This record gives sequence, structure tokens and C-alpha cells, in this order.
Amino acid sequence: MKVGAAVVEITPPLGLEMDGYGARVGGATGVHDPLRARALVAEGPDGTGVALVVADLVGIEPRLQEQIADQVLRSTGIPRERLQLAGTHTHSGPAFHTPSDAERATGAAIADAIAEAWAGRRDAPAAVGVGTVDGIAANRRPNGGPVDQRVTVTRFDDVDDKPIATLVNYGCHPTTLGPNNNLYSADFPGVVCAQLEAAVGGVAIFSTGPQGDVNPGGYSPEGSMVGVVVPWRTFESADRYGRAIAAVAATVRETLEPTPSERVWGDSRIVELRRKPLAKADVAREAATAAASAADVVRTADLSADATYHAITAAAYADLIAAQAEDPDRDRPVAVRISALAFGPLLHLGVGGELFVAHGQRIRAALGDDQTCVAALCDGSVGYLPTADAYEIGGYEPNASLHVAGEGERLADAMIDLGARAPAV
Repeated sequence: MKVGAAVVEITPPLGLEMDGYGARVGGATGVHDPLRARALVAEGPDGTGVALVVADLVGIEPRLQEQIADQVLRSTGIPRERLQLAGTHTHSGPAFHTPSDAERATGAAIADAIAEAWAGRRDAPAAVGVGTVDGIAANRRPNGGPVDQRVTVTRFDDVDDKPIATLVNYGCHPTTLGPNNNLYSADFPGVVCAQLEAAVGGVAIFSTGPQGDVNPGGYSPEGSMVGVVVPWRTFESADRYGRAIAAVAATVRETLEPTPSERVWGDSRIVELRRKPLAKADVAREAATAAASAADVVRTADLSADATYHAITAAAYADLIAAQAEDPDRDRPVAVRISALAFGPLLHLGVGGELFVAHGQRIRAALGDDQTCVAALCDGSVGYLPTADAYEIGGYEPNASLHVAGEGERLADAMIDLGARAPAV
């Protein structure tokens, strides 16, 4: 197996709309730390090539995926089905909801990272190991629900023991920074990569694991939805989280003994999920308008902070449901891309959505906990992919989800089936 890795900066111009929070006011006003795209490629003895790129974006939109995939095919010959295009899911990056020069430049840079990694590929033994980190991720749906503290680390060195890359997978929303932040930042995944590159060398890549129901500290997503400021959601906290994960990853990496492998494989498919039934678009929008008017009345009245919060939250939910009802695809199934790439001993699965932790744990258990990891926000996002139990609990994620209860389990089954098709190590 030959492996290559590369990193490029993708920080866009200031002034752009930022992604992740509807409650954020204004565009980007500065740069706290650069946004980057990090690529990992492998080539097997038979010439099969696979590529993973993770960019400091909420996710990679379908239009941008198409641009990148076309450029990668021309520069490397790697086809779309063996290409994973993931976002870290930082909520402190740009929003690319419509075509723009900034979006096109970002896509070109991401594709260039893959081409650079491919051009620099060389023989590379590899090894996978797992550590744990506490005190970062907490489940918010429900509070005290499952958390996967595992940090999966894959070490790629060349035949002279020089580091090529370190791939780290850990599941937690990279949303330390809240809607009151208007500075571009990679959040804690950027800190993880910077720390590892300084300590180990080579290129560090952070792959965000199943994170749909977990975030740093377990703060309320409804609070973020309406702009509540949480005092500890700071750059200092992001730095602390990133350093903690990087320290675990560096320790695990040091214990690993890379061995040669010939397994390079990849495949992907589209899974169609049953969409939730929705009200008529005009009815849903009328309800949202009424809820917004009610929230305005409550804001101006001398009511408790709790009453105001609930009125604003209700209006935000009504607007969310109205937007779903107005979606031109509302009567079509929810199409989710799933993928699997084998980088020697590691099986790296991807899903185009915000997978809940329990789904990820079940997938890993079925395919081999210590040699498998799952990346959320990989090849776009259809939104939250909750467990059936979460629909009974209610709250932001199941309300925002597009599919009916039980479809998340069916999607996890499809991912297990796809991963099981990988050749043996």
C-alpha cells in the first residue's frame, strides 16, 4: 500500500455568511485560526486508489461535491465511489448555500489537496489503535445518554519510519463556539491537528465520529437555536478540548507498530429513507408566521425569561417545520450517501448526516470495534439521523430530522452490510 497526505488552507474572505447557527447575526468579521482541508489517499498493489478529505466546514454541499469529484477524477483517476468528502462540522466556517467565487475557490483547493497527496504517495506500513478521552462529549438527547469516548488513531509512516499521516476519529459536535462568535475557526478539531503535527510530524486529519446527539458539555441545542450565550463556550475551551484529544492520540500513536498491508478498497451507495409526513406548505408557513408574531408580543411584555425563551423556541421550531414543508423534495425519499474505505488495517465508514452515537456504536461492534471508525457529515448531510428511541423523547434533533422513526436503524444496517463487503486485512 502506498499512502499520501496533504493539507491546504481554505479560509475564505471576510464578510461571508457563517454556517451552523440561524441565530447568528452578521457575517464573518475576522479569523481566529485558519480553516483547512486535509487529505489522505492510498493506492493498492493493483492500482486501486481511495481518498478521504476532511474540510473545516459544516459539511460539503452536493454542488461542491460534484466540483471536487470531477477535478479529483481528472487529477488522480479516483472515481466518486471511492472518494469521501467530509466536513469537520465546525459551526465557525462559511456557508455556501448558493454558488459563489468563494465556494468555487474552496472546492478547487480541496481537490488540490487530494491531488497533492496522490502525487506524494509512497510505501506506508500502517497500524490502528484506540484510546479514550473523558470530560468533553456529553449526550444532550437525552441528558446522560450514551457517549463514545473512544479516540481511534491510525498511524501511517513510510518505510524509513518518517510520519506521513495520523488519522484521528472522535465523535462530538465541534461546536464549542456558539452563535455569538463571528470569527472563522476550526474549533477543537483544528487544535487536535495542529498539536499532533507539531508533536509527531506529517499531516494530521480529524474525522468527526457520530455526533448527532452529543456536544461539548451537553448544552441545549434549543438554546443555540435562539441565540442563548453559554459562558464556557469559548476559544479557551476549544483549545483545552483539542489538546486533550491530541494528547491521547499522540500516546496511542506512539504505542502502534505499523506493518505493511495491501488492502486498499472502497465503495459507496445511496440509501433512501422514508420521509416524515408534513403539513401543506402554506399551512405550515401560516403557523410559523403566527408563532413569530406571538414571540414578538412576548418579547415586549414584562414576562419571565423562561416564558420568553419558550415563545422564541416555539417560533423557531415552527419556522423549521415550515421550511421542511416548503422543500421541493418533500414528497421524495431522503437520499443518504454511505461509503466505506479501507486504508490497510482501518475500515473508515462515512454517512451523509448527523448520526446518533448508538448507531455508530452498533456499526463498530458489528464490523470490529478496534479496526473500524465511522465519520458523520461525510458526503453532505441530510440532517439528523436519530435512533427510534429519540423520537419518543422528542426535542430538537428528532424534530429537525427528515425521516420517520426507525429509518436510522435501517441506515445503520445498510452501513454494516456495506462495510462487511470489504476484503479481509
